Amino acid sequence: MVGLVLLLAAAGLLWWGAELFVEHAVSAGHRLGTTVLAVGLLLAGAEPEELITAVVAALRGRGGIAAGDAIGANVTMLTLVLGLAAMARPMPVGGRVPRYLGGAGLLGVAAAVLVPDGLGRVEGMLLVVLYVAAVTTVWRWERRVPAIGELAELEETPNREKEGARGLMLALTGVAVMAGGGWVAVLGAERVVAMLGVSDSVVGLSLVALATTAELFALAVAAVRRDVGELAVAGLVGSAGYNATMTLGGAAIARPIATTGVAPAAWLAAALPFLILGIGGRRGRLGRVAGGALVVGYFAYLIALYQ
Repeated sequence: MVGLVLLLAAAGLLWWGAELFVEHAVSAGHRLGTTVLAVGLLLAGAEPEELITAVVAALRGRGGIAAGDAIGANVTMLTLVLGLAAMARPMPVGGRVPRYLGGAGLLGVAAAVLVPDGLGRVEGMLLVVLYVAAVTTVWRWERRVPAIGELAELEETPNREKEGARGLMLALTGVAVMAGGGWVAVLGAERVVAMLGVSDSVVGLSLVALATTAELFALAVAAVRRDVGELAVAGLVGSAGYNATMTLGGAAIARPIATTGVAPAAWLAAALPFLILGIGGRRGRLGRVAGGALVVGYFAYLIALYQ
């Protein structure tokens, strides 16, 4: 009962945080002197609740949960969350998005290569360095780059400079609220799944990952409602890169982690960005059929986990 109450409380926090972030992301981008796409990649893409959860799990000697959560969250985001969003409204994966999808895929490959033998502190530091390099690259590419398409229309906001500081503060508040909601969701999920007799890695790859990605469901819904599909995609892609590097790396630095049972899911998570690029096609959009296929793929993934 307590677990369900915590999950309901988390849902409220997540929705509120997502609405704050999406509403003020444009002015935040102007304040930072960068594009809205970069705001999605770097701010919504940062997953402090994933990192905190993984570090705590590692310090408790539960490496399967730590690694499973980071990798399972990527599978969940790039199948279930993106698929449901595309079923509601076609999601853009064209323009500048493909370069970041490809980058997230390459970061996923790096994680998948390192995961099978467990992650020590050296491997963890390498993953963190990769994340820092990725952030630097995004910042250099997106700073003061003129937006195109729907983002260009969004950035035509009156008094944008005057509202920039307030927008940045509120967008950051939204991220903080989402992080808090994600953490409460994890607490609730841990209580709910305590009765299940499955391995740490299975719990991490499925239920804990589902709980910690809850704020991205809220972000995707808020972005779809406001017709800012590129922001939703950017948040998901940024999160995938963050989890493959910073979350896994931070957990391993805190304490070397065993990663038994997560290697197949790691390779799946690495392949998904490239699959999304492929099904996006020349039009650079994920339609309802493609979204439905991603959702079906997520449930197939769950069935394979629990067999």
